Amino acid sequence: MRALSQRSLKTPLVLLLISSTIVGSVAYALFAQAFTSAGASNLTGVNNFAILANTYTNTGAGTVLNGDLGYTVPPANPPTVTGTTFTSTSLTYISAEAIQAKLIAFLNDPAQSGACTTTLTAATVLDSLPQPLTPGVYCIAGAVSINTVTTLSGDGVYIFRLGGALNTVAGSIVKLAGNAKADNVSWVPVGATTLGANSVFAGNVLSNAAITVGTKVSLDGRILSNGAVTTGPFDAITAPKGITPPVDTTPPVITLLGANPQVIQVGGVYTELGATVADPDNVGLVAIINSSAVNTSVVGSYIVTYNAVDPAGNQAAQVTRIVSVVAIIPPPLSGVVITLSGQTSCHALGGTWTDASSTCTVSTLTIISGNTLVIASNVTLSNTGLITDLGTITNSGPVANPGTITIGPTGILTTTNTFDNTGTITSSGTITNNGPVTNGLTGTITSSGLITNTLTGTITNLGTITNSGPVTNAGTIANSGTLTNGPTGVITDSGTIINKNAGIITTSGTITLPTSGILTNELGGTVTNSLNIINSGSITNSGALVSSGPITQSATGIIVNTGTGLITNSGILTSSGTITNSGPITNSGPITNSGSITNSAAITNSAVITNSGSISDSCGGSISGVVVGNPIVNACVP
Repeated sequence: MRALSQRSLKTPLVLLLISSTIVGSVAYALFAQAFTSAGASNLTGVNNFAILANTYTNTGAGTVLNGDLGYTVPPANPPTVTGTTFTSTSLTYISAEAIQAKLIAFLNDPAQSGACTTTLTAATVLDSLPQPLTPGVYCIAGAVSINTVTTLSGDGVYIFRLGGALNTVAGSIVKLAGNAKADNVSWVPVGATTLGANSVFAGNVLSNAAITVGTKVSLDGRILSNGAVTTGPFDAITAPKGITPPVDTTPPVITLLGANPQVIQVGGVYTELGATVADPDNVGLVAIINSSAVNTSVVGSYIVTYNAVDPAGNQAAQVTRIVSVVAIIPPPLSGVVITLSGQTSCHALGGTWTDASSTCTVSTLTIISGNTLVIASNVTLSNTGLITDLGTITNSGPVANPGTITIGPTGILTTTNTFDNTGTITSSGTITNNGPVTNGLTGTITSSGLITNTLTGTITNLGTITNSGPVTNAGTIANSGTLTNGPTGVITDSGTIINKNAGIITTSGTITLPTSGILTNELGGTVTNSLNIINSGSITNSGALVSSGPITQSATGIIVNTGTGLITNSGILTSSGTITNSGPITNSGPITNSGSITNSAAITNSAVITNSGSISDSCGGSISGVVVGNPIVNACVP
């Protein structure tokens, strides 16, 4: 990779996709822009434009544009253009407008283009400020006007973020001195821009509000707009030449994503799987995809082509994908067991086989009621589309689901190997987990059916799980995402539920802990109960536990609130077990204790505590409010 100076960094590319992924679509790649957070704005892609506009109007003769002109609506009186004129259907024009929008966002974002070095909170006459103005970011809340002479002096970047209009008085001057360059001056007004007659101006005006250039105006810079631009007679606008970037001779490299060949059942929908484009001199290049040959209504093999080009014109080597449209596979008779064990069985399911990883990738698969799909231990099933399970699916081999799995009322999913979900699983049937299940950051699991996590099962949630049915846990559930137990949901935990840092468990249903059940809410975790928690096991809270519903604890139940834990209770707490508190508890609901409470922190109580058991206040402990029954024992020994 050749070394580039900051000023000459190449411009990344972004794809403007002019089609959807329907049959016969063609995608076109257009150039867009990304930016660094230091130095001058990267103007590659718009640097040759004297005027870039949506609607362009020229009111008289004699106007000369030294550079390119781009517009959607043309002028009735064309000016003299020394460069090239681009219309709205031109890829160069479409790309330039996309870059203009990114430039405005870049210049207005302090995180990208720099924090304000000068802040003015009202309308400002620039030439009334101490002259000359030096490089920096000028943030001005109101309108800005130039009445006489404003001098910009010094080699550096000038950004004028304006909260109002930009106006120059007739005959006024913006003067560049001390090696200041028009390329490095950016004016970004929110309101309209008016350059007065016979004025001299320098820099790039970037705005989508109306821009009007009076008669005989001399502009060393550019007008970059997606709005209306009007020039008067005898104007001269010159796009600065800037610095020629080094020559780029390295072509991009295209890598396909997804299966090749891609198998689709006849009559199905073609979905483009995409490709990545790598280039050491450019970031963000995207492929030009031509899938116009694909016809999903006719069985056959079709070629999809992938091309890419960088701003220097270097063409990537073309890459192709075969799309195989196959006959519809008739569903097997009920009672059939299908074992996915290799390439032949994968193709029988309409999948694509990848030999190197022993992976069968499916985009459409239905297991009818009474049938069973067994995934052999030597095969990975990857679902990129839709699996509908009305029968039974058993995974002895790994499953990766970035797509959608729907488990119907008769459907059964039994997992014994790794199951990774980054897509969507919706179940009204039965899920039994004996192995490791990971619901990723983008993963969503919604269940109104039965979920059983056995003794050997682990469920790790980084995404979203929503439950409205019965859940039985004898294994481990670790939550770092969002777990919601709805009003009809019942979670019976005889294993371990751990709510990690940033994890959220919200229950408006019932959570029951038998004697072996463990619920741990770690520091940074939040558990919210609005219906019912029944505890005969162990609850340890080091995070936030908020309850407006009843908590009922039996004689074997243990609640421990650690020093970092915070319990806020406005419901009914009934305990015949053990409560050990080392952190703050705020209570506005009735507490009935026939067990043991040991307290070494502050319990702020605005309700009644009815105590027929023992309450022991050790050193550092305090309990406010009304306690009825057995008195509090002060166990603090100095």
